[in-house]
Amino acid sequence: MARITKKAHLFTNSNILINNLHPTKKLPITNRSVKSLVSDVIRGERCILNDLTVNFVNDIQIRRLNKKYLKHDFFTDIITFPYNSNPKNIEGEVFISLDTVKKNAEIYSTGYKMELKRVIIHGCLHLAGYNDKTNKEKELIRTKENFYLRN
Repeated sequence: MARITKKAHLFTNSNILINNLHPTKKLPITNRSVKSLVSDVIRGERCILNDLTVNFVNDIQIRRLNKKYLKHDFFTDIITFPYNSNPKNIEGEVFISLDTVKKNAEIYSTGYKMELKRVIIHGCLHLAGYNDKTNKEKELIRTKENFYLRN
């Protein structure tokens, strides 16, 4: 008799650590919502989640990280650090600037919560192997973001 095995992409929300390191801002969504978004993307991309830390920071903190690790001296909404070379086997850390997310929400008229969800999804897609350097890559990652925002 053939043995039936399931693909090991199941995980618990305990694999996701959330740190709000912003000195003054509270998250506009719950930790449960963050974990749900992450889980939806990881599962949807057929990845295995080993460990992920999601850090919410301010502009000063993210600029410092951007300069130190990426040699970019500017603010950004998210920095993603994969800790392994296999994007289907996710270990990593993301840093999200709540300040920049809030500013971008105003610029793009998307609303703070929606923009934050998009950025969280964007970081997960980077960990799953998607890039956004070329126009074609940007178009694909934006399509994926919109797909997960609708779910």
